[in-house]
This record gives sequence, structure tokens and C-alpha cells, in this order.
Amino acid sequence: MEGQIFIDNSAIGIVNFKIIDESMGAIGGEFVATENYSNFKNEIQKLTDKNGNANSQNFNFRIILKNIELNPIGGICLIDSEEFGEMYLDAAGINQIELEKVSN
Repeated sequence: MEGQIFIDNSAIGIVNFKIIDESMGAIGGEFVATENYSNFKNEIQKLTDKNGNANSQNFNFRIILKNIELNPIGGICLIDSEEFGEMYLDAAGINQIELEKVSN
């Protein structure tokens, strides 16, 4: 399930999502940055170093899959560790109806 990731209305990346915990409504995958990500990269890396991730409390992250905007009530977390050179995004609390719409 390929999804576009936004902060507000800026497209910042793409994730090929997999369901990582169906009972928790959790999806995740490797984050691949687009050019707009550079506007947020330094702050996200600082938050990752400090807190382990940047999350929905720090930024207005949005996920669009198959032209459907998901509403993960557990939030969205982006990990961008300069030290490890890996980026990962996950979201939790997606209801079963939304998961079914995007996983088919």
C-alpha cells in the first residue's frame, strides 16, 4: 500500500505501508523523502535524537492512501536518525473500515 505523506499541504515523502499490527490498527514502512522534506528534515532529526521520533504533536502529519486520508487516532510517528541513516514512519489507531478500504 503506497501512501503519500504530508505535513499540512506539503508532500514530504512516500511510504510503502504494511499492516504491522492489525488489532492496533497500525501500519508502517520505510519513509522515502521527496524534495519538500528538506524544509523539515533538521527539526525532525533533532526531535528523533531528543525523543526517539517526530510525531503528530510536533507536526500536522497526514497520510493519503488511494485518495483516502487516514485518521490514525493513535498518531503518526516519523523517525529520521542522522546517525543511522534510516527513515521510518508508522501510524496507529486506524479503524478497521479505513484499513479495509486501503488494503484491498
